[in-house]
Amino acid sequence: MRTTIKALLIGAGVVLVSGCASQATPPTAELFDCQALNRAVSSADNAFAEIKGRLSTTPLTRTWQTDTQAFHDACVVVSSRRPDHYLCFGPLASDDPRGALVKGGEVVAQCLGDDWQPRRATADRFEFTREGQSAVVILETFLNDRGRRMGTLSVFQNAEHAELQPGDA
Repeated sequence: MRTTIKALLIGAGVVLVSGCASQATPPTAELFDCQALNRAVSSADNAFAEIKGRLSTTPLTRTWQTDTQAFHDACVVVSSRRPDHYLCFGPLASDDPRGALVKGGEVVAQCLGDDWQPRRATADRFEFTREGQSAVVILETFLNDRGRRMGTLSVFQNAEHAELQPGDA
């Protein structure tokens, strides 16, 4: 199972890197594009149909390109072990690497607005929910193989899809 998960993550990373390698993020860019994040959230009720672009299929995943780029121009809609969800991937630079999640969480909270409630689910994961809204926004951090603090920003259609699964930690 772990091998499958690793292959899935590597495959998703390759798709993200290959699709976005030519789109450098300017150094003055904001951490997250709030308009794009809110567009992804609003499209969750319709399985992200409004933001899905060209489909790529592998034995493990289905991935749609998207013009809705909320984080480092490295976002896709993907379906793998979970139903379709919006996923972005990139570095989370911070003077305090362990504080990167907190800093990122503050920015996501500002993007989403006061009605959204953040919850620190683990040491490396924030979950954002809003009463009356089925979509869930997740911000997670991890160290890559080079010791660099990375982040994923995800929008799931509902809380069940966003739950931690074995092998996620």
